[in-house]
Amino acid sequence: MSILRRLLGTEQRNYSGSMFMSDKPSDSSAGVQLNQQNATSIGAVYAAIKLYADTVASLPVGAFIRDGGVRRPVTRPRWIDNPIPGNPNYTGFQMRHAMVSSLLTDGNCFVLFLTDRLGDVVETRVLDPQKVEIRMDEMGAPIYIVSTGDTAFSVGPDQMIHIPLFATAGTMRGMSPVEHHRTTLGLASATQLYAAKFYENGAAPSAVIRVSGELTQDVAESLRASFSRRHEGVEKMHKIAVLTGGADYQQISPKISDMQLTETLHWSVESICRIYGVPLQLLQYPEATSHAQSEVLMQSWLRVGLGPLIARIEAGLQRLIVGQTTFIKFNIDGLLRPMTKERYDAYAVAVQNGWLSLDEIRSLEDRPPLPEGGDEFWKPLNIGTVGKAPGE
Repeated sequence: MSILRRLLGTEQRNYSGSMFMSDKPSDSSAGVQLNQQNATSIGAVYAAIKLYADTVASLPVGAFIRDGGVRRPVTRPRWIDNPIPGNPNYTGFQMRHAMVSSLLTDGNCFVLFLTDRLGDVVETRVLDPQKVEIRMDEMGAPIYIVSTGDTAFSVGPDQMIHIPLFATAGTMRGMSPVEHHRTTLGLASATQLYAAKFYENGAAPSAVIRVSGELTQDVAESLRASFSRRHEGVEKMHKIAVLTGGADYQQISPKISDMQLTETLHWSVESICRIYGVPLQLLQYPEATSHAQSEVLMQSWLRVGLGPLIARIEAGLQRLIVGQTTFIKFNIDGLLRPMTKERYDAYAVAVQNGWLSLDEIRSLEDRPPLPEGGDEFWKPLNIGTVGKAPGE
């Protein structure tokens, strides 16, 4: 049975629809309507959110137990790969992608889960954060009110995971990056729209046609419409104009370079990168970057951008696995994977100093163990314990 159907069948209640956040766009200071749905129409916002969501969703994830300080894998929970039983098209990749997208737009991620009699999770769903309200009961515990159209149902913390992106002291709900930075994003949206309209009306909308003598209103309107029809728009820009009857064309609109539109567009990208903690180069910013600089940028992004986001998700998903010493872990080694020669040089140092065996190295390269066995650890023969002869 679906988790939503089961909950609706037992805990369905009526709540006022006004308590939930409105889906209607709100005006920003730049004069454009902006909300969480249309914010991704800004190219840099879409690219930043997609970069985080695609990266996190594609990382290997597993369940582990810490035994005597050593991390060992445990049986992989089914919900990691199949969050909704009976729906093979909804994969773990999609679930993790939705979690990150919710965090970076609304600032909150809500995961509804259902357990069996043994306490194992059998179904998980990422909810639309705009349809979830947080209330407190008499004991101070959170109650989550989930809207499902005309009705709503309440869920306790024992069936809901709430991951806030940025929550201040005394608040339960995280701040939405889109709402909190509405002015900055609104300016980026307005600049993008203005640039599109500039080229759409490429015949220079602010211009005059001078004609000697008096013209009737119909003749003047006909002349304006004829000129616009032949010369406005990107495809008709810069065509040669031929005016008759002593008419003279004078362009008075500013050039795009005079308006510093390009600089404003670049500033918008920089501001969005600053909001989401993404290096400019990762959003294809037009600056040359050497290979060494790219590695430094990637490592910096992993430490201060991607790493904290992954830690939040790991801490939230921790509740979906049974056991005090078991935990969920994303593997980011692939993102730090160096070039082939650099890896082989590092493996050589590891083998020669005795802290990796040949089979362990082969497993890191997704290769099978050696047939004759390669689990021995080596060390240089000219190194020994201080105060003892070699061989002792």
